[in-house]
Amino acid sequence: MPVSSRIEHRLRPADRNDLPRLGEIARHGLADAVALDLAALQKEENLFVAEWRTAIDGFIVLLPLQSSLLISRLVVAEEARGQGLGAWLLDCATFHARGLDLVAVEIQRPEQDAAGITWLTKRGFVRNPHGGNKVYLSRNV
Repeated sequence: MPVSSRIEHRLRPADRNDLPRLGEIARHGLADAVALDLAALQKEENLFVAEWRTAIDGFIVLLPLQSSLLISRLVVAEEARGQGLGAWLLDCATFHARGLDLVAVEIQRPEQDAAGITWLTKRGFVRNPHGGNKVYLSRNV
């Protein structure tokens, strides 16, 4: 599912040659990076690479559910943050969900991640009622 934009950005399925760079991005950007099995996600075709300008600067893990697409992970390399890559990845997830005839994109954030929750709500995600220590957010496609 290659998705291209006009300005040197591309989302594509990860291949095994991408795994070392994705592991590096995960180690610096995810608290649970050790538990993340990138190779398995790549084989299951749920792992997508963000080529941003000329480098791999992020990745997203997309898991189709019954009527929605779950963003399991969205990670941007530290050196690429603040340039719109995360928002672009959210838009790519929405595009992918439409292609699968799904009605929404979902993401979960820890309750204490106020900055991340605010960032998502500014991009059209709404909080869904749910118990527990996670905040569930969704956006219609």
